[in-house]
Amino acid sequence: MPKAIAAVAGEAHSSLLVGNVQAAVLMARTTVEATAKAKGITSGNLVAKIDTLYAQRLIYEHVRDAAHAVRFAGNDAAHGDLVDDPISAEEAEAIIELMDMLLEGVFIAPAKTAAQAAARQTRKNAGPTASVNGTVPSSP
Repeated sequence: MPKAIAAVAGEAHSSLLVGNVQAAVLMARTTVEATAKAKGITSGNLVAKIDTLYAQRLIYEHVRDAAHAVRFAGNDAAHGDLVDDPISAEEAEAIIELMDMLLEGVFIAPAKTAAQAAARQTRKNAGPTASVNGTVPSSP
């Protein structure tokens, strides 16, 4: 995951931990937009960016819906629509979890999958005489 996105997501989590729920939700929305931009999706509004992440098969449908939920809450916080109905700590926590789903789908799961494929290829390239647990199998 790009360091800048990890930092913004961390700020969302930190804000939530100290009870700054609106700030947490705003940073979650920022994380969603930065994630799209990191994948080269820079044109259009956030709705279009999220939908393009999905159209490019970078996220599943449920993750697209999670990203839109983060966008909705972030827009409410950004536009001051919280006077009569502020975001609760529980709702902010759910929004942060949805943000994390996006990060998992776009950055974390693909990186883990690539690392596993590389490890498998390394084992395959090493052949049958490769060491296992630090020992080399003896020949018959």
